[in-house]
Amino acid sequence: MGSSTDFPESRGDSSTTASVAELIAALPLPRVEPLEHCLHALHELPPRPVPRETGPASYSQLDGVRSLMDQCLNAVAALHRHQNQCAALLITLVEHLESTTLLEGRLLSLDPWQRTHSLDQVRAELAITLHITEGAAARLMAHATTLVRQLPATMTALQAGDLGWDYAVVIAEETELLRATGLDTETVAGFEQQLLSKAAGSTLRSFREKARRLRERSHPETIPARTRRAYTDRRLGITHSTDGMSWLSLYAPSPAIEAIWDQCTLTATAAQGPHETRTLTQLRADVAAALLLNQTMTQNHIYRPAPETNIDDVADSSASAHAGDPWFAPTEPDPCTVGASPDPHHGAFTLEQGVTPVFDDPDYSSPGFREPDIRNNPYWHPELDVLHLDPAPGEAPPGTGPDTSHSTPYPPLPQALPVVLIPVFSLLGLTNEPAWMEGTGPISMEVAKRMTESAPSLYRLLVDPISNKPLEAAMDSYRITMSMRTMLRIRDEYCQFPGCNAKASTSEIDHIQAFNAGGKTTAANLEHLCKRHHHMKHFKDDKNRYGQYRSINEPERNNLHLRGWTPRRESDGRIGWTTPTGQYCPPEPGLEQPPAYPEWIKTAMDAKLAQKLAEQSEHDWEKELLDTPEDDGSWGPEGMPEPPPGLFPTNADEEGNLNLNAIHRALEDPTLGLAL
Repeated sequence: MGSSTDFPESRGDSSTTASVAELIAALPLPRVEPLEHCLHALHELPPRPVPRETGPASYSQLDGVRSLMDQCLNAVAALHRHQNQCAALLITLVEHLESTTLLEGRLLSLDPWQRTHSLDQVRAELAITLHITEGAAARLMAHATTLVRQLPATMTALQAGDLGWDYAVVIAEETELLRATGLDTETVAGFEQQLLSKAAGSTLRSFREKARRLRERSHPETIPARTRRAYTDRRLGITHSTDGMSWLSLYAPSPAIEAIWDQCTLTATAAQGPHETRTLTQLRADVAAALLLNQTMTQNHIYRPAPETNIDDVADSSASAHAGDPWFAPTEPDPCTVGASPDPHHGAFTLEQGVTPVFDDPDYSSPGFREPDIRNNPYWHPELDVLHLDPAPGEAPPGTGPDTSHSTPYPPLPQALPVVLIPVFSLLGLTNEPAWMEGTGPISMEVAKRMTESAPSLYRLLVDPISNKPLEAAMDSYRITMSMRTMLRIRDEYCQFPGCNAKASTSEIDHIQAFNAGGKTTAANLEHLCKRHHHMKHFKDDKNRYGQYRSINEPERNNLHLRGWTPRRESDGRIGWTTPTGQYCPPEPGLEQPPAYPEWIKTAMDAKLAQKLAEQSEHDWEKELLDTPEDDGSWGPEGMPEPPPGLFPTNADEEGNLNLNAIHRALEDPTLGLAL
C-alpha cells in the first residue's frame, strides 16, 4: 500500500500499511512567509508605474502587490486540488478499514450481533482519530463504501482533484437512492455521468438542487422512497446556548411542523391583549413549552383578555355557550352559496376610469399594530382551534421573575424537578454560587429557587466540604442504592465514553472493574454508559447477545482474545479509555464547581486549621525533644516555618464558633427542609 491503494497485497512487499502512514506523515508542505517580509522587498519601488516607461525599471509596488494576489489565488487553487486528492485517499483507507473489520469478524467466527458491535468499535475509534462524532464517522464509512465500490468515475475525478468531497457525497446519496429502487447498474452509471457534468462550475448548493431535480425528473419513482427514508430520520435535538438558555430542534415531517407552528401562533394570538406584556414571539415560545411540559396555560399566566361585554343577544346556541368571550364571533353565511349576499353593497362599488384607489400603509413600528387574524386565512388548518384559555383576572398577573417592575410572567419551568445541585450557602443567600443542573451546567440561582418552590420534596446529598464532591460509602453488594444513582447522575451528567453526549439519566451504570472480579459497588468503580457503549465495553468479553460467554460454550474459542475498549479511572477520578488498537484517550477536562464559603466561614475554618497546626507542632516538638540528645537549634519556634497569612485572625475562635452555631440553626430550620 506504499504507492498504491490496492488491497490486499503480499506481506512480503515493503509497501505496508505502516509505510503508508509514514509516507503521509512525511509529506512536505511549503512554508508561506509572513506578508510583511514580502512587502518589505517592495519598499524601495515607486508606489505606481512611471508614466510612459516600460520594462523592468517601471516595476512598482502596485505591480508587486498584484503579483502577490495572483500567486495567492494560484496557490489556493492548487491547494484545493490537493485537498480533493487527499479526500480520495482518505475514503479509500476508510473503505479498507471497514473491509478489514468485516474480514476480522469472519476469521474470528463472530455472530451477526458481534459483527455489528465490531463495526461500532471501529467507527468509534475513527471518530476519535478524526475528532468527529460517531454518527459522522458512520456516514463517512457508508459514503466511502459507496464511492469506492460503486462509483468509479466519481472516484477518478476525486483522485484527479477535479471534484470536491462534498460534491462526491451528493453523487453518492443520489445514486444510492436509484440503487435502492432496484435500477440496473447501467442506468445508475449513466445518471452518475450526468451528475458529474453538472458539477463543473456549480456551487455546492446549486449542484445539490440540480442533482435532486434531475433525479426526480428522470426517476420520479424514487420520490416516495426518499420521503420514507427521510421520515425515518425524524428526531428531537438539544443545543446548549449561553445565559442558561438552550435550543430545542424538532426534525419532523413538514405538515406536522407547520401545524405545530400554527397551533402555537393561534393560541398566542388569542392571548394577546391589554393585559399581556409579552410579545407574540415570547407567547408562542411559552405556549409550546407549556404544552410539552404538560402544563395548563393558567399555570403559566397565559390568559385571554378579560371579558368586557356579554353576548346575550345572540340567538345561536353555540354562540351563547361563548358568552363573555370577545374573541368569539358567530359564523357568517357563506357569500358563495345561493341566496342574498350578507353585504348589501357587494358588487355595487365601482371605480371611475383612470381613478386608482389609495390605501394607507399600516405603521408596523407602532406598538398598537397587530398582525391580521390568521383564522381568516383560507388555508388555515380547520381542525385547529384555540387552546382553553381562562379569562385574565381583573388585574394583571404579578410577575414571578426576578424583575417584577414590568409584571412579566416567568417562562414555563418544569414542575417535576430535574437533578439540580444547589449549594446550601447560596440558597441561604450567603454566597453567589450558581446552581448546577444535570446536562446543562451552571444556571441562575433565581431559576433554581423557583423550581424548588414547586418541587414536592428535596433529595439531600452529603458532599465533601473541601472538594464539593458527594460522599460515598463502601458497598459490598452488587445493588446500587437510589441515593448513589442520584449522586452518580450529578457527577457524570453524560455517558463516560469519549465524545458521547447521551445524558446520564438515560444511560446504564457499569462497574469499571467487574463485580465478580473483585470490583466494589462504590462511586470510584462506577460509571454511566449509554446502552450502545455499554455493549461496546463488554465486546471483548466474547459474549453473545444473551450475555453468555462463547468461550465457555465453544471450547475452540478459549485461545481467542477479542480487542475492545477498556476504561481506566485516573487518580483525579476522571476516566480514560484505551482503544482496540492500543491508543490511549485521556479523560476530558472536568468542569467541577469548587465550593465557596462566606468570609466568616473562612475565618472559622482558618482558626480550626491553625489550632490543629499548633497542636500538631507542639506534639512534634515534644517528640523531637525526647529523641534529640542535645540542643542543636533544629527545633522550637525558630526552626518552624512561618504559617500562611490569615491562619491566626484576631478572636477567630469565638467568632467562628458563634457563626458555626448560626449555620447549624439555619440548617435545622424546618421551614427550609434542609436539616442534615
